[in-house]
Amino acid sequence: MHSFPKKSQENTLKNSFRFIAFAALIVARADAQASAANNPAETQLQEVVVTASPLGRSAFDLAQPVSTLTGDQLAQKIAPTLGETLSGEPGVASSNFTHGASRPIIRGLSDNRVTVLNNGTDILDVSNLSPDHAPSVDPLISQSIEVVRGAATILYGSSAIGGVVNVIDNRIPTEVSANLFTGEADARYNSNDDERSGAGSLDIALSQHWVLHIDGSISKTDDIAIPGYALDGRIRRKLSPEQRARGNEFGGDPHGFVPNTKVFTRDFGIGTSYVWDKGYVGVAFNQFLSVYGVPDDPEVDDPVAAPDRVRIDMTKRQYSLRAAMADPLPLFVNGNFKFTYTDYKHLEIDTDTVGSIFKTNGFDSRLELVHRPVGKFEGSIGAQATYKNLSVTGADAFLQPTHTLQLAGFVFEEVKLDPVRLQFGGRAEYNSVDIDSSDPALTSLRAGESTHRDFVPLSAAAGAIYDFARDMNAAFTVRYSERAPTAEELFARGSHDATFQFLIGDPTLPKEKLLGLDLSIRKKAGVVTGAISGFYNHFFDYVDFTPTGEFEDGLRVYDYADKRADFYGGEGLVDFHLLPREITVPASVPDHSVKDVVAPGGDTTAPNPNDLYLEVKSDYVHAQNATDHEPLPRIPPWRWTAALAYQSPKIGARVEAERVDGQGRTAEFEMSTPGYTFLNADLSYNFALGPLTYNAYVRGMNLTNEEAREHTSFLKEVMPLPGRSVILGIRATF
Repeated sequence: MHSFPKKSQENTLKNSFRFIAFAALIVARADAQASAANNPAETQLQEVVVTASPLGRSAFDLAQPVSTLTGDQLAQKIAPTLGETLSGEPGVASSNFTHGASRPIIRGLSDNRVTVLNNGTDILDVSNLSPDHAPSVDPLISQSIEVVRGAATILYGSSAIGGVVNVIDNRIPTEVSANLFTGEADARYNSNDDERSGAGSLDIALSQHWVLHIDGSISKTDDIAIPGYALDGRIRRKLSPEQRARGNEFGGDPHGFVPNTKVFTRDFGIGTSYVWDKGYVGVAFNQFLSVYGVPDDPEVDDPVAAPDRVRIDMTKRQYSLRAAMADPLPLFVNGNFKFTYTDYKHLEIDTDTVGSIFKTNGFDSRLELVHRPVGKFEGSIGAQATYKNLSVTGADAFLQPTHTLQLAGFVFEEVKLDPVRLQFGGRAEYNSVDIDSSDPALTSLRAGESTHRDFVPLSAAAGAIYDFARDMNAAFTVRYSERAPTAEELFARGSHDATFQFLIGDPTLPKEKLLGLDLSIRKKAGVVTGAISGFYNHFFDYVDFTPTGEFEDGLRVYDYADKRADFYGGEGLVDFHLLPREITVPASVPDHSVKDVVAPGGDTTAPNPNDLYLEVKSDYVHAQNATDHEPLPRIPPWRWTAALAYQSPKIGARVEAERVDGQGRTAEFEMSTPGYTFLNADLSYNFALGPLTYNAYVRGMNLTNEEAREHTSFLKEVMPLPGRSVILGIRATF
């Protein structure tokens, strides 16, 4: 069954050794710079406050590894989907099902184990149900995107057992600007798929207390261009004469592009807030629309008749309320409340016939209260309530109407015991799942089995941050997390044409249980900056979604089964700065852009505005089905990137080599995937004209036009990654 030879255990250990050696190099270099950190003029990397902490801590001050994309960096990395936008972050891969649907994979975990949030509340779509469903959130509109690697179940519930992605926008403003109008506009073009994208946002200060926000985006692409054939050699050899005769058409043997991968997405939002000196309250509405195609899989087609073109037509309407207040109650310094109601539907259309209709509606709400310091203790308490109706109906229905209720309470605390800080917390949750039907032909239920399941997931975590040198720390976290099975994992039964699968749930599934360890070393200032992390996760009950080898309705059967599993690996990103980190400014040339530091002779020192650095990053995941002693499917292979970058106040430049190893550790019925190397380059320029500030950029991806396939994709054998592309973009702010 394997077209690419399996790697031996020796090679697996070799990959592990590579990462350990890489990590050791970073630690050694970082430690060598510790003495230089005693220089008070030494600059620090910008600290970004992340909403992953209820106390508003920076990534450096959290026990868990966190990444943040924001500003110009985010604008230049934005792709049509959330998964593609984040796929270059350490520890984050992309499901890459099709050009219009790609979800983040964090440390080998995805779907129901990774929660995607919009401003801290669940997006409540069906992107976690199947890889062909795109997350209904637009990176073009976002101000920042945060990624929490590792379980975040304490704050965000059992579906965050693998991590959290929080997409943050300004649809509900939190402040009133001194200017009447503020906002930004973005435009970009991609030569590979002829992408034409634009986005804009505008804040209007209506009065001293009222502010109005309006935003919108539109993105349209053609079919992706590729270096060679869309189908891999194994499938091409099995094509029938009728399929070969179609040539480059859909359902044939296309070369140079992948048919039916066009994307058309639109997003519109409007919000308003009342802001006063102690807080704000605001409401917002947004509508997200997306239509995209799914490539053909000849292995499930009739070898004579032309296949149907499958496309997904998605509509989501979301209504949001957010409020925050300082000193809301005598014992609390801050309170935050968030409520989101979502009405979502998408159609899976086979040519002109609707095959299935996915519907979900419901709400997610959370209240967080940060209490006043009690001695050395700081922390918060909170509650969350979520309710969702979900159904898959139509000719290809595989999930009858279901109803899920989640109620939870959580606590998070931090204790400062210099040079050590302790962070710990816990969450208790109640989950109730019901399905309207007990028909064995329409559900996974058998005679006498209940249509109702109750679960009480419990989660707890404890972490320590040790500041062992100036601007350096080590963080260690141990956590126990539980996840309740979802409605589809319990009750699904039926065909899903878009993924070419026949799904069967298991109504007897237990809670998923995880014991995890995480160790990180970070350095935020000096000649060497960056972070490395290592992790180990053991699942006592892992809900495995794998093919059985059987076929029904012409599709391969996939079922959900309870197993044990082990995940371990790590990621790292380190910058080696090649220019002095500060410069001497003569006393006669004052620099008011930074806080001056007096130096001998009356001169001052200031951060060097220019930075030339070598960036090295890498990640690796080893995932094993501990029940059957077999690898788990669709696990990202070992990756590393080396880049030389230059950044000044006006100019940014970067050239990088990205290497992705072949993946030979494959599950049963899974094909191995060869590795590939991409050459990428970026160039950006910042300038101002009148009241507007601009960031213009050009980005080259896969400049050598290498053929590559993503091992994490269900459709890797029919849809390679895009070939050479040049992206042009400009962003204006005012």
